[in-house]
Amino acid sequence: MTSSNKPSSDKNRSHVALTLDRRGFLMLGATIGAGVLLPDTVGCSSDDNPPAPKPVPSRELSNPATVRSKDGLLNIEMTITETEVTVGQYTFMTRAYTGLKVNAGTASFEGTYTGTIPGPSIELRPGDRFELELINGLPDDGSAVDPDCGTTTSGGHGGHGPGMQNNTTNFHTHGLHVDPGPPGDDVFLEIGPGQSYNFVIDVPKDLVMPDGTMADHPAGTYWYHPHFHGATAIQVAGGMVGALLIRDETKDDLDKMFSPDPGPGQGKEQLLVVGELMIQTKDACIGKARLATYKEMAAAGPFPPGVVDFFHVNGQINPILHMRPSEVQRLRVLHTGFRAPLDIAFLRVPDDQVDAATSLPKPGYDPFGYSCASNGGPPMLDRDALRAKSVTYYQVATDGITYAAPLKMPMTDAVSEVEYVIPPGGRADLLTRFEAGTYQMVALGYLDFVCWAPQVLATVIVAGASDTSIEVPQTLTPPALYPSFEDMAKPGNQVDNNRQLDFALAPGDQGSVHFTIDGRTFCETRIDQCMALGAVEEWTINNKWGEVLGETVHPFHIHVNSFLVTSINGKKPAQPIWRDTVLIPTGGMKGVDGTLTFLSRFLHYEGKYVLHCHILEHEDEGMMQLLEVKKDAACEPSMPDTCPMP
Repeated sequence: MTSSNKPSSDKNRSHVALTLDRRGFLMLGATIGAGVLLPDTVGCSSDDNPPAPKPVPSRELSNPATVRSKDGLLNIEMTITETEVTVGQYTFMTRAYTGLKVNAGTASFEGTYTGTIPGPSIELRPGDRFELELINGLPDDGSAVDPDCGTTTSGGHGGHGPGMQNNTTNFHTHGLHVDPGPPGDDVFLEIGPGQSYNFVIDVPKDLVMPDGTMADHPAGTYWYHPHFHGATAIQVAGGMVGALLIRDETKDDLDKMFSPDPGPGQGKEQLLVVGELMIQTKDACIGKARLATYKEMAAAGPFPPGVVDFFHVNGQINPILHMRPSEVQRLRVLHTGFRAPLDIAFLRVPDDQVDAATSLPKPGYDPFGYSCASNGGPPMLDRDALRAKSVTYYQVATDGITYAAPLKMPMTDAVSEVEYVIPPGGRADLLTRFEAGTYQMVALGYLDFVCWAPQVLATVIVAGASDTSIEVPQTLTPPALYPSFEDMAKPGNQVDNNRQLDFALAPGDQGSVHFTIDGRTFCETRIDQCMALGAVEEWTINNKWGEVLGETVHPFHIHVNSFLVTSINGKKPAQPIWRDTVLIPTGGMKGVDGTLTFLSRFLHYEGKYVLHCHILEHEDEGMMQLLEVKKDAACEPSMPDTCPMP
């Protein structure tokens, strides 16, 4: 087991970047060769590349296996191997958490674990110790789990070919306020094929806050995934993800009210681990579908022939959820995808479009009325009009942090889509309460010249006897770890420092693009941000407009400490929401930068960790910074910069 200090090995290749235009529509921009294809110059041609058949829907929602702590301890062994999985109509090889042994704790299964994607759900409580032996059973880095047969290898760490370290890995607890150093949530570890590592992660309890009060780790919805720089997108996109839930039935309002196995006076909780697969179905020399390579993920549009992109839920396509009329359910929605944002709505299927025998939508029913334009520019989709058709639901937490009161959705007073779109890496806890009927939980999609259309995530059948035993709560208790900033004179609220970071795409040589923060790509020997332990800081993140490359949206994520968004393009958000991952907006017009401002407290943990874009190809390309938190900001001197721009 080693700790990496190697420079980035990024190479030139094509790229994509999500963009947000002045109408608030998400779009995709891309570079090709030495030039740029922008949405206003490129149309979608269904004549050239007819769409692949849609994946075959699964039926009843299935849940990942669950392991839980007992008497303050969860000790497990998880093994990663290459394995064959089937999702919808596609069967392909991938990397997955295929082995699981519980040494201390409990499990939802007996005998041998047989799960694949997503990985097992991990449940802990404040004060627990989590001991994990992670065993890398993947073939050596000279082997390709998902070979490209020599047709798409582009060099650099972004390929799937030999020598790319795509099978070296590690483990990150996304969103947890825990120690970032070894043997904890250390994302600088390299666990190579045939190696293992013993992680020890303590979920904090009775933390001392700046005002002298005590706080436990918030109960909430989190997740885990690999974070080895250079292979993060490949591994996450292949399904190496899993839910990580912190439960606290004694203090947390939502945990008191809802449970996967509800008792008297409780409502049902359902877990929806949303993943994103990009599959190559054509010219697969191995004779079956395979995961897309980095080059295919980032290809200038349209996608290469046979590449399809879609969401899955718990490893299924359009599973069925069941509810009773007026029943209140909690949906934990985790966005574990690697690139596309989620914009969720619940659309009722007209009664005359429901099959009376199955309660499912009739074959061919389309809730969107959407198709890609064959020429004349990119297709237009009025997501606001679709969103307005959504039935009412409520959002009660974002990124594991519970609100003071439920937020009625869809929002009508948002200053930006940033407030309600769930970025890759983000989570949202929803409360639903519907009348009898059939509904579709949909992702409204984003517009681009690749014609990525909206998608039905799940079908909800509401039938049976009415259940009015639980009401949507009027108030909730936010976690003590994240008190408000309303009283700026209160200890822990005074701002000690201000920072600005610039996220940008910079053109490179031979048509390449550099994904930069403050003009540089990531380097493990360079400390980019040094913070004092206990400091309160205000950060402004600038999303830079580029004359050549236009504007892009990047999901900003920082480890260990969450933050409170206070301004989006100079406007106060409609709702004060704490996050660990958020879209950085664009300026909305040519030549204008987008800005996002937040407040954060750097409490309890010293050490080195990272901030980065959570479009994971961008992270792997270098859109990441190393930060260090030390008492009195006495950070280690940076070593000479051994990582010049690739």
